[in-house]
Amino acid sequence: MINQQLILIGILLLAGGTYMIRYSGFYLADRFSFSSNQKQMFSDAACVLLFSLAVLSTFFNESTFSGSSKIIGVMVALIFAWKKYSLIVVIIVAVILTALFRYIGLS
Repeated sequence: MINQQLILIGILLLAGGTYMIRYSGFYLADRFSFSSNQKQMFSDAACVLLFSLAVLSTFFNESTFSGSSKIIGVMVALIFAWKKYSLIVVIIVAVILTALFRYIGLS
C-alpha cells in the first residue's frame, strides 16, 4: 500500500514540475532575449544531450554491458536511416535483427 502512495506522489511531483517548467518558459519568454549565437548553442546542447543518452542506452543496460546484438541492431538502424529509409522500416529491421542475434545466442 505504501509503495502505491509513493508512486502516486512521484507521479504528481513529476507532473507538477513539468507543468512549472513549461509555464516558466512561457512566462519568462518576454523577459529574456537571446542572440542567434546563444540560440544555436542551446540547440546544439540539446542535440549533444540526446546523442549522449542514445549512446549510453546503446552500450549499457542499467549497470551492465548490453551485449553485441543491441549494438549491431543500432548500427544497422543507423545505416538504414542514413540511406533515408522510412522510420518504420528502420525500426522493424533493427528489432528483427537484434531479436535474431539474441535468438542465436549472440548477446
